[in-house]
Amino acid sequence: MITIGFLADHLDTVPTLAKWFRDQWTSYYADWSQAEIENDFFEDATRDRLPCRLVAFESGELAGTIILRENGNEDLQEFQPELGGLFVVESHRKHGVGAELVRAGMKLALGQGYETVYATTTTAAGILERLGWEFVKPVIYPDGQVALYRCKL
Repeated sequence: MITIGFLADHLDTVPTLAKWFRDQWTSYYADWSQAEIENDFFEDATRDRLPCRLVAFESGELAGTIILRENGNEDLQEFQPELGGLFVVESHRKHGVGAELVRAGMKLALGQGYETVYATTTTAAGILERLGWEFVKPVIYPDGQVALYRCKL
Protein backbone atom coordinates (compact mmCIF):
# COMPACT_ATOMS: atom_id res chain seq x y z
CA MET A 1 0.00 0.00 0.00
CA ILE A 2 1.27 3.47 -0.97
CA THR A 3 0.67 6.45 1.33
CA ILE A 4 1.66 10.07 0.75
CA GLY A 5 2.29 12.68 3.43
CA PHE A 6 3.86 16.08 3.95
CA LEU A 7 7.58 16.10 4.67
CA ALA A 8 6.66 18.44 7.54
CA ASP A 9 5.01 15.44 9.22
CA HIS A 10 7.96 13.10 8.56
CA LEU A 11 11.07 15.12 9.37
CA ASP A 12 12.87 11.95 10.43
CA THR A 13 13.11 11.04 6.71
CA VAL A 14 15.31 14.04 5.85
CA PRO A 15 18.71 12.34 6.36
CA THR A 16 17.66 9.47 4.08
CA LEU A 17 16.29 11.83 1.42
CA ALA A 18 19.51 13.86 1.54
CA LYS A 19 21.59 10.72 1.05
CA TRP A 20 19.41 9.55 -1.84
CA PHE A 21 19.72 12.91 -3.61
CA ARG A 22 23.50 13.07 -3.08
CA ASP A 23 23.85 9.54 -4.47
CA GLN A 24 21.54 10.23 -7.44
CA TRP A 25 22.89 13.67 -8.43
CA THR A 26 26.53 13.45 -7.34
CA SER A 27 27.82 16.27 -9.55
CA TYR A 28 25.08 18.69 -8.44
CA TYR A 29 25.67 18.00 -4.75
CA ALA A 30 29.46 17.59 -5.00
CA ASP A 31 30.21 20.75 -3.00
CA TRP A 32 27.38 20.33 -0.48
CA SER A 33 27.81 18.85 2.98
CA GLN A 34 25.24 16.38 4.31
CA ALA A 35 24.02 19.11 6.70
CA GLU A 36 23.55 21.59 3.84
CA ILE A 37 21.50 19.09 1.85
CA GLU A 38 19.40 18.29 4.92
CA ASN A 39 18.82 22.01 5.59
CA ASP A 40 17.63 22.38 2.00
CA PHE A 41 15.04 19.66 2.64
CA PHE A 42 13.95 21.25 5.94
CA GLU A 43 13.17 24.46 4.01
CA ASP A 44 10.68 22.42 1.94
CA ALA A 45 8.89 21.10 5.05
CA THR A 46 5.68 23.15 4.76
CA ARG A 47 2.00 22.38 4.26
CA ASP A 48 0.37 25.52 2.89
CA ARG A 49 2.96 27.47 0.90
CA LEU A 50 5.63 26.91 -1.73
CA PRO A 51 7.92 25.11 -1.65
CA CYS A 52 6.06 22.12 -0.25
CA ARG A 53 7.56 18.63 -0.34
CA LEU A 54 5.64 15.36 -0.13
CA VAL A 55 7.02 11.94 0.77
CA ALA A 56 5.74 8.51 -0.23
CA PHE A 57 5.76 5.32 1.77
CA GLU A 58 5.16 1.84 0.43
CA SER A 59 4.14 -0.69 3.06
CA GLY A 60 5.40 1.74 5.71
CA GLU A 61 8.85 2.14 4.15
CA LEU A 62 10.08 5.48 2.74
CA ALA A 63 9.91 5.14 -1.03
CA GLY A 64 10.12 8.56 -2.69
CA THR A 65 9.45 12.28 -2.80
CA ILE A 66 8.22 15.18 -4.94
CA ILE A 67 8.05 18.95 -4.45
CA LEU A 68 5.62 21.65 -5.50
CA ARG A 69 7.64 24.85 -5.97
CA GLU A 70 8.05 28.01 -7.93
CA ASN A 71 10.02 27.43 -11.11
CA GLY A 72 13.57 28.50 -10.33
CA ASN A 73 14.65 28.86 -13.95
CA GLU A 74 14.68 32.50 -15.08
CA ASP A 75 13.80 31.45 -18.64
CA LEU A 76 10.67 29.57 -17.48
CA GLN A 77 9.16 31.99 -14.96
CA GLU A 78 5.75 31.89 -16.66
CA PHE A 79 5.54 28.12 -16.10
CA GLN A 80 4.63 28.05 -12.40
CA PRO A 81 4.09 26.31 -10.10
CA GLU A 82 6.28 23.35 -10.92
CA LEU A 83 6.19 19.78 -9.69
CA GLY A 84 9.80 18.66 -9.48
CA GLY A 85 12.35 16.69 -7.57
CA LEU A 86 10.45 13.47 -8.27
CA PHE A 87 12.52 10.62 -6.94
CA VAL A 88 11.64 7.03 -6.14
CA VAL A 89 14.33 4.83 -4.62
CA GLU A 90 15.22 1.95 -6.92
CA SER A 91 13.80 -0.78 -4.68
CA HIS A 92 10.32 0.81 -4.98
CA ARG A 93 10.31 1.68 -8.68
CA LYS A 94 7.71 0.20 -11.02
CA HIS A 95 5.22 -0.11 -8.14
CA GLY A 96 3.19 3.02 -8.90
CA VAL A 97 4.92 5.23 -6.33
CA GLY A 98 5.96 7.87 -8.88
CA ALA A 99 2.44 8.13 -10.29
CA GLU A 100 0.97 8.45 -6.79
CA LEU A 101 3.45 11.21 -5.95
CA VAL A 102 2.53 13.12 -9.12
CA ARG A 103 -1.20 12.71 -8.38
CA ALA A 104 -0.67 13.98 -4.84
CA GLY A 105 1.34 16.93 -6.14
CA MET A 106 -1.46 17.79 -8.57
CA LYS A 107 -3.99 17.63 -5.73
CA LEU A 108 -1.75 19.82 -3.57
CA ALA A 109 -1.47 22.43 -6.34
CA LEU A 110 -5.24 22.44 -6.83
CA GLY A 111 -5.77 22.78 -3.09
CA GLN A 112 -3.49 25.81 -3.07
CA GLY A 113 -5.62 27.46 -5.75
CA TYR A 114 -3.59 26.75 -8.88
CA GLU A 115 -5.42 25.90 -12.10
CA THR A 116 -2.34 24.67 -13.97
CA VAL A 117 0.89 22.99 -12.90
CA TYR A 118 4.10 22.34 -14.86
CA ALA A 119 6.96 19.87 -14.77
CA THR A 120 10.25 19.36 -16.57
CA THR A 121 11.62 15.85 -16.95
CA THR A 122 14.07 13.59 -18.69
CA THR A 123 12.72 10.35 -17.23
CA ALA A 124 9.10 10.71 -16.07
CA ALA A 125 7.38 11.63 -19.36
CA GLY A 126 5.52 8.31 -19.38
CA ILE A 127 4.04 8.91 -15.94
CA LEU A 128 3.01 12.46 -16.83
CA GLU A 129 1.44 11.44 -20.14
CA ARG A 130 -0.51 8.57 -18.53
CA LEU A 131 -1.91 11.09 -16.04
CA GLY A 132 -3.08 13.44 -18.81
CA TRP A 133 -0.25 15.95 -18.90
CA GLU A 134 0.43 17.77 -22.18
CA PHE A 135 3.89 18.19 -23.71
CA VAL A 136 4.64 21.92 -24.13
CA LYS A 137 8.17 22.14 -25.55
CA PRO A 138 11.74 20.96 -25.14
CA VAL A 139 13.95 23.05 -22.88
CA ILE A 140 17.69 23.08 -23.45
CA TYR A 141 20.03 23.51 -20.50
CA PRO A 142 23.84 23.58 -20.64
CA ASP A 143 23.92 19.99 -19.36
CA GLY A 144 21.19 18.63 -21.65
CA GLN A 145 17.60 18.76 -22.79
CA VAL A 146 14.43 18.23 -20.77
CA ALA A 147 10.76 18.13 -21.72
CA LEU A 148 8.37 20.72 -20.33
CA TYR A 149 4.85 19.45 -19.52
CA ARG A 150 1.64 21.18 -18.42
CA CYS A 151 -1.40 19.86 -16.60
CA LYS A 152 -4.65 21.80 -16.35
CA LEU A 153 -6.15 20.82 -13.00
